[in-house]
Amino acid sequence: MFWFNSFLGAYICFLLCLLLSYVYGENKRKKPKKLFDRIALDEITVVIPFRNEYTNLKHLLKQIKSLKTTPRAFIFIDDHSSDNGAKLFKALHRTDIKYISLSSSRGKKQAIYMGVGHATTKYILSWDADISISSHYFEEITQLEKQALTILPVKFANTSFYDWFFEIDIDLASYMNHSFAAVKRPLLCSGANLLFEKESYTAVINLKEHQHIPSGDDAFLLRNMQRAKKTITLHALDTCAVTTPNPSDINTFLEQRKRWFGKTLQLKDSLLNTFGVIQFMFAIGFFIILIVLLSNDPLLFLEFWLLKSVLETVLLFPFFKALKKTKLLTILPLYGLLFPIYNMILLASIFRKSEWKGRRI
Repeated sequence: MFWFNSFLGAYICFLLCLLLSYVYGENKRKKPKKLFDRIALDEITVVIPFRNEYTNLKHLLKQIKSLKTTPRAFIFIDDHSSDNGAKLFKALHRTDIKYISLSSSRGKKQAIYMGVGHATTKYILSWDADISISSHYFEEITQLEKQALTILPVKFANTSFYDWFFEIDIDLASYMNHSFAAVKRPLLCSGANLLFEKESYTAVINLKEHQHIPSGDDAFLLRNMQRAKKTITLHALDTCAVTTPNPSDINTFLEQRKRWFGKTLQLKDSLLNTFGVIQFMFAIGFFIILIVLLSNDPLLFLEFWLLKSVLETVLLFPFFKALKKTKLLTILPLYGLLFPIYNMILLASIFRKSEWKGRRI
C-alpha cells in the first residue's frame, strides 16, 4: 500500500509545517520589542454597520454605556433596517455615539465606507453589531502598535455541544491563518474586529471593483492592503478579542460558509486558493481511503481513523491550549469524518442562490 503510506506521510508533513510555522510565529511575537508608537484612544472611531439587528444593538449599546474607557466616537450606520432599531439612538444623550442612515446606496460595504467617511480620526475600528466585548477591551487596544491594518481576534460563543462543531471549524481556519502569517502573510480576517488606518483604507478600498459582491468587506480590504504593500499585523489570540454568536443551525452555518467560500474565489489570491485546494484534496483523499477501508477491512479502518485522530490531536494541541479550548479536540475524530462531506455539500451549494440579511446574493 505504497500510495496509502505516501498519502499519510504527505499529510503528516503538511501538519508539521503548520505547527512549526505557528510555534515560530508565537515565539517571534513573544520576544521583547523595542519602543514603538502606540495607538491612542482619541485616534479611534468605531464603525458599526447594521441591518435589522434591534436585539443585538440593544445589547451592544448597553455594553458601550458601561465602559469606563472609550474611543473618540462610535458611528452606527443603518443599512435600510425595518425593525425600528433607529429608536434606540433617539433616547441616547451622548455626543460620542452617532447614528447615520444609508440613503440610496445599500450593503455592508457601502455602510462601512460611509462610516469611515464620517469619521474624523486617524484610525477606524470596525465591529459587527452582534459582538460582545470585555470591560478592559479598550485598555488593551492602547497597547497596540500603529499599523495600516491590525487583524484582531474573534471568538465564538457556544451554548451547547452541537455548537462545538461550528466552533472547531473556525478555530482550525484561525490556526492556518496564524501559521501562514508567521512565515508569509495572513490570509483571513474578520470585519467583526478589525482596526485600520483611515488613510490606507481610502487609498486601497477600490469599492467599485467588488461592490457587486454583497459580503467580503473584510476579505477585500485585506487583499487590497496586501497588494498595496501596507503594514499588516495578525494580533495574538488572547487580547483585544470580541465574542460573536455561532450560527443558530446547520443551514445558517452552511449559508455563512458558502458566502465565505464564494468571496474567496473572487479575491484572486493564489496563496489562499492553493491552500484551499491542498486542504480539499487531503479531505477528499482521506474520505476515499476511509470508505475503501470500511468496505474491505473494518478493523483496519478503525486503526487508521484512530492513528489519524491521534496525530491531529497531538499536532493541534499547542494551538488549542493557547486558545484555552482543548476540550474541542475531543470531537476532532468525528469532525474529521464529517469535514469531507461538509466540503462536498459546500462545493455543490455555490451553484444555487442564497439569501443574506433579507437580500438575495
